[in-house]
Amino acid sequence: MAHSTVPRGNHVDGPRTPEAHRDHFRHLMGELPAGVTVLTTMSPDGPMGMTTSAVTSLSMNPPMILACLTSTSTTLAGILSHGTFAINILTDAMTDTSDRFAHGPVLERFTAVPHRLVDGLPLLEDTAGAAICQVAATHPGGDHTILTATVTRTLHGEGSPLLRHRAAYRSIR
Repeated sequence: MAHSTVPRGNHVDGPRTPEAHRDHFRHLMGELPAGVTVLTTMSPDGPMGMTTSAVTSLSMNPPMILACLTSTSTTLAGILSHGTFAINILTDAMTDTSDRFAHGPVLERFTAVPHRLVDGLPLLEDTAGAAICQVAATHPGGDHTILTATVTRTLHGEGSPLLRHRAAYRSIR
């Protein structure tokens, strides 16, 4: 008779406090490698963007994506105001770009970062690829907002994608 393939070590009781539970959850999700992207949009003050790994395909027909952003994000507010955004898939040579778009003043993140406008949206240069997206819907998701969007255009680049795994940058090379 077959036995369970779940290791016995996975049956340990979880943490007892909400803070410890969040820490354990963050650690668990860090085991799942994720691609690193920068979402960009335009605001009346200029281009804005942020780093996120919470992006995935949603549908092939029509082509749609799902992205999760912190609900208090100024970039999220800009995306919702503009109605469109771009997903820039970073290469493993773009760790500095990822850090720049993860921290610091939103409207200064494009300083010294090569980019161009495509369909009225800022696209970062030298990425593994990009997608232009039209917001379709938003949904609450805890402290995040879930965006679903229709992909209206794709652009292909070169290079290996940048990944996050165990709270560090990784490459598939």
